[in-house]
Amino acid sequence: MNLRLATALAVCAFLAGCGREGNPFASFDTRCAKLPAPRFDVVATPLSFDRDDTRPIAELTVKSGSALATHRTMGLTTAMFGQSTDIDLHVVDDRRGSRACGTPTVRVELSMQPMTVFIAREVAETPCQRDATLAHEMKHVEVFRQVLEEAARALEREFPDAIGAELRRAANAAELQQRLILGVRDYLGQFMKDWQRTLDARQREVDSPEEYARVAAACAVSQ
Repeated sequence: MNLRLATALAVCAFLAGCGREGNPFASFDTRCAKLPAPRFDVVATPLSFDRDDTRPIAELTVKSGSALATHRTMGLTTAMFGQSTDIDLHVVDDRRGSRACGTPTVRVELSMQPMTVFIAREVAETPCQRDATLAHEMKHVEVFRQVLEEAARALEREFPDAIGAELRRAANAAELQQRLILGVRDYLGQFMKDWQRTLDARQREVDSPEEYARVAAACAVSQ
């Protein structure tokens, strides 16, 4: 039995909006001071998965990246670890003074969707092998769940300091927006790479020789 994790990094979706804030007759600094406080929200999409017991061993083996001559994939769990980001930038733009200030509202959603648990068709027809294989795949699902929750907590904790929760200033609103978007993009890109490595490492721990031996023994004892 060979079980591998298939993941892909979702492309970020940035939505940016700019608007004038406060009394236009007040001073620039006064209007800047009245901007809403920066806000950073991080949410994790509740994890769910589909079951598919219709694929043959040969197809799952190819899907897992293994060679049929050396590995036979009885079960496989695939998921896409990704994020989407919405940015709303509140701006005071003083064009006469060639200056702008702003505060962001950023919402990041992390997910492991779509997720599918595959049990090979040949295995699904044998109760013992099906149950043992499914129990193993549920360990992979639980790793996905744990990493998703941990990554969301880490991002919620680290994101404001990494991006900066202070009032932002630039020569104009366009420059202000560009700096924010690039900063968020670069930080999240590295964040997702780091947690992808964590996810891969933990999934490899599930596929230990001891775990494979346990699954094999579970059916051997019952026969």
